[in-house]
Amino acid sequence: MRIRRQIGIALLALIALAITMTIVHTIVISPKSYRIHHVEVTNKAIPQQFQNFKIAYLSDIHLRSQKDITRLEEIVKDLNEQNYEMVLFGGDLYEGKVFEDKKVTQILNSIHSSYGKFAVLGEEDNSNSSQVVQILTEAGFETLNNEARTIYYNEAKIRLIGYNTEASTALEKSDLYTISFSHYPDQFAFISDTSQYHLAGHSGGGFIYLPLLGATTKLNHAKTYNHGSYTKNNATLYVSNGLSIMADHSYKFLAKNEIVILTLNKS
Repeated sequence: MRIRRQIGIALLALIALAITMTIVHTIVISPKSYRIHHVEVTNKAIPQQFQNFKIAYLSDIHLRSQKDITRLEEIVKDLNEQNYEMVLFGGDLYEGKVFEDKKVTQILNSIHSSYGKFAVLGEEDNSNSSQVVQILTEAGFETLNNEARTIYYNEAKIRLIGYNTEASTALEKSDLYTISFSHYPDQFAFISDTSQYHLAGHSGGGFIYLPLLGATTKLNHAKTYNHGSYTKNNATLYVSNGLSIMADHSYKFLAKNEIVILTLNKS
């Protein structure tokens, strides 16, 4: 009886410890930590010349304080230590008013890229769109507004499309392999007809993500697609968890903040 009781007490202690560690990680560690997440993109339509072409994708930075700006400096430093050819920003640079615009411009301008830096705006950017676009432009980003760009590399080319938050129809389909990105994941419902690969953010990965149950928080425009990879019409969507929490959603569990780095491979 005494042994059983000791075993029971030990199990309860382990369970309590596990619960405590989970709570601490969800509330204290996970909101600020982030990962470099490598994703392989394989498709027969990718030109052979683009083999191992890498694209870094950042989204949902949500600057609200000076501490966030210091953290952004660390994120950009880590990003610049990675190997990639192009950078995409998926929107929501600030959450609320724009501040320290010159400092933020300087930080974003320090991001290295050999084949361009492109951006779309998120819903948080729209209320200060002129200021945010100016920051991005001065930092070397081209903000795409339902526009396509041809990317040339090793005498081959692919197409890149950036959609704004108001987009409800896709651009015409092209013979070129097409990568697109937008802030809202649910736009994939119509974008999947014309893009082979699509990137989006906004959802925070559901903030609290539970196995089997999925995202506990489904924001507007991320009701259908909110965490990880999806396929539709032979197209693939990857929904980034973003790089920050939000004022109204300050915890994260199994939805780690991330920089996504795509590597293109011809199948």
